[in-house]
Amino acid sequence: MDGGRRENMELKSIPRGRLAGAALTAALALPVALSACSKQADKPEQEVLRIPFGSEQTFQYSYGNYFAVKFPDVRVEIIPTEGLYGPGKNYYEEFEKLIREQKPDLLITYTSDYKRWASKGLLLDLEPFVRKSKFDLDSFTPAAIEQLKANDEGKLFGLAPQLTSSALYYNKDLFDKYGVPYPTNQMSWDDTMRLARRFPVDPDPGKRIYGIHEKYSTPFDFVSDIAGTVGASHISPDAKWITLESDVWKKAFDQVVSGFKSGNLYYYYKDGKRVNYGPEETKQMDLFSSGKAAMMISSTEQMFRMKQWGETKLNWDIVTVPVDPANPEYTRYFNVSPIYAIAANAEHPQTAWKVVQYFNSEEAAKVSQKTEDVLSTRTAFAKTKDGLSLMPFYMLKVKPLDISPVAFPPSAFFQQFETIVIREIDEAVKGRKSVEETIRAIQTDAQVVLDRAWLEQDAQKK
Repeated sequence: MDGGRRENMELKSIPRGRLAGAALTAALALPVALSACSKQADKPEQEVLRIPFGSEQTFQYSYGNYFAVKFPDVRVEIIPTEGLYGPGKNYYEEFEKLIREQKPDLLITYTSDYKRWASKGLLLDLEPFVRKSKFDLDSFTPAAIEQLKANDEGKLFGLAPQLTSSALYYNKDLFDKYGVPYPTNQMSWDDTMRLARRFPVDPDPGKRIYGIHEKYSTPFDFVSDIAGTVGASHISPDAKWITLESDVWKKAFDQVVSGFKSGNLYYYYKDGKRVNYGPEETKQMDLFSSGKAAMMISSTEQMFRMKQWGETKLNWDIVTVPVDPANPEYTRYFNVSPIYAIAANAEHPQTAWKVVQYFNSEEAAKVSQKTEDVLSTRTAFAKTKDGLSLMPFYMLKVKPLDISPVAFPPSAFFQQFETIVIREIDEAVKGRKSVEETIRAIQTDAQVVLDRAWLEQDAQKK
């Protein structure tokens, strides 16, 4: 699904490139221009701020205009991180070494890195800065602050201005036409799939309405979304074992494969071959926007796509994503990013705090709301967009278990694993294998691939 399934372990560039244009400059420059005359006579000495980032070029693309306008007296020194990943390298170990040895000030990171650095004592507690600056944490959505404090010490080691979250989109006209009751907040996947099955399967695929569709994803992604909602993972926490042989996974495979076989779910992996998405394929696979799917799960990206493609007449609404009935207040689809933190050994912590404070300010939130399709962590912006309530994106919070440190398999594993699951699910959809046989084949073949990937990675370190 969109929204990201695995966080990017390499911090190359946060997608703020669109902010480099005239809209950003105009939005930021006015308050600075009004006070410029009083500051020109006695220009202060430049402050230094050291920031680990992919490269100088990617930093300028993502943040150059911000710093030029808001922090003209700060001299940014980029510590390149492009060389921290690659064959035989452990990204986390390399980044930790960078922090300890090169003493950066500001860290712009994501959840997986943030929780690791916090657990290792590499980040400063921001609450003393918050109190001294009288920075209002109550203006942030509680779920965001809760996630940022989900560490062994329960401290606030970072702040995040934006969040990613998904919702269940549904086409009201299709539900009305076929007499199907609308989805509701905090439904289970069983309830959701039951609604999906109530849409009749037209013999003509060109006229067919699909009950629920996941665009830009593999069939296994769909299975994983269902199983993952109740806490199942296809790989162990130490990333050494495949863990598909359970009742939870069997039920999830059954629901998806039976939907593909009946035609109630759209199956687009023909003969086990991967689909490569160009501009035309991307639009074709958005069955919800074209009125061919009754439901779909997506982030605010779907709102942007419907505008982009001129689908303004679609009568749609949103509710929360499906949840685990045993934990209905939690979701896997909520995450804050980017996270701005200060290194514990920073030589310029006050300068770093000024930057952290600005990027998490109401002023910066107003700019991003005008120039980006993002969700703000500030409650003042968590109300409506284009007349539609955004509350389903904010109603749930991430499970504490979902933000605890986990290991990642070697990179060589992922593509081979995807090939295996696409091939085996295709066998099940075509009736050549039962669901049980499919799961067993994936379990066996994927374990072989995982073992080999670890052996190869260990050999490269020697």
